[in-house]
Amino acid sequence: MALRAHLLVYGNVQGVNYRWLVQTAAKSLGVRGWVRNLEGGNVEIMCESETEKAYREFLKAIEIKDQIRSVERIEILEFSKNAEPEFKYFAIEY
Repeated sequence: MALRAHLLVYGNVQGVNYRWLVQTAAKSLGVRGWVRNLEGGNVEIMCESETEKAYREFLKAIEIKDQIRSVERIEILEFSKNAEPEFKYFAIEY
């Protein structure tokens, strides 16, 4: 079983390499799923991990606020602790 979350990220997160940073964080923590831009300037993430610790570290890693990127908030649209694993890796979707 895996922990799975569907997230919506608000802020200055498009056109600033945010998806690449999300993918890098996911890969380093063993998180699988995808990230993509949405119309309107938000970013959508579907992620799953084997542990709650990896999930929490992933959330912390993607709350980026620097001179270029600024995450205002991350909305959790769906969350499950008992999901069947669906993803083999983490990808940027276009």
